[in-house]
Amino acid sequence: MDDLALISAYADAQSALARIEERRRLSPVRRPWKIRCFIAERQALAWIDATSVDASAFTVDGRGSIGGASFDLTHWRQAVGAPVTLDILRTNPNGLLDWLGVNDAPTATSLWATPGLPRADVQHNVEQWQADAAILPPSPPLLQGAQLALAWRRRSPIGRGDGVASFLIGDRFGPGRWDASFGGLVALGFQSSGAAWKIAEEPQFGLLWLRAIALGARDHLDQELRLRAFADRVAVHIAARRRPGRLKEVIMMAMAHPYITSRSVADRLGLTSAGAIKLLGIAADIGLLIERSGQSSYRTYAIPVSHDIRAAPSPQPLDDPETSDFWHDDEKSGAASWLMKSI
Repeated sequence: MDDLALISAYADAQSALARIEERRRLSPVRRPWKIRCFIAERQALAWIDATSVDASAFTVDGRGSIGGASFDLTHWRQAVGAPVTLDILRTNPNGLLDWLGVNDAPTATSLWATPGLPRADVQHNVEQWQADAAILPPSPPLLQGAQLALAWRRRSPIGRGDGVASFLIGDRFGPGRWDASFGGLVALGFQSSGAAWKIAEEPQFGLLWLRAIALGARDHLDQELRLRAFADRVAVHIAARRRPGRLKEVIMMAMAHPYITSRSVADRLGLTSAGAIKLLGIAADIGLLIERSGQSSYRTYAIPVSHDIRAAPSPQPLDDPETSDFWHDDEKSGAASWLMKSI
């Protein structure tokens, strides 16, 4: 692999993470932005786990704490955004399993169900992974995260949800060192790139990992730009109104939630149901909110700021890492040279 490509990808990833860290401190919309980043990463990890969860399934309380839906089937979701030290991941198998939320697997309920591993066996497997990790060659933090994630997937110590666990661990060793990720930033990058990460091996996996970090970070930064532009538009509308009332508070609440209802607005702001419905109707009429249910009652509203997972701008992350380059194959270089001369 071209060392220059690896160095360039590492620089792009690190600069994007530094930019997120800066915006987390200075952005005027940092509170709703962090909430939406958390939800996007949770959804990306669900995609890694071959499941899905809608943004509307998450709840946000007045302190900004995010609760997930009871039907979210993603493995180890309690570890998303939860603090853990690197020493625990390196040397403490019980602490690592507690962080992930791994308990004894339930017994099989039928002859066809796949039995899970007891926690004692999982702990032994994690100790073996930690021994593997201890002898990995030294590397920069972002690449070290890729190596540890790949080593975890190879060993699959838990026997269920190991793909998600590998991303959570690798993310903590890489982007998690910055204030830039809740644990799913790399997963978000792979979701947008469509890279063949499941069949990639070193050194291709390291390059794909770095590109995924940059793509996930740019997705977050794009979301922050959209929220800032929307906040500017809201400020213009509110300044132009003679009596804005509590419209600003409603919009601020909507920015920090996947969706809001008249009941949630009334409860949060201490309004009557009629007052909340009136404010939501005003916001929808001037284009600051979108009614998303299409119903005459029990309506739900969201801000007109979408979060679309867009394809990577470069075709390289989509390449199959096991596909050899025809023009650089030593066995075919003679044929390629002859072909170019004959054109």
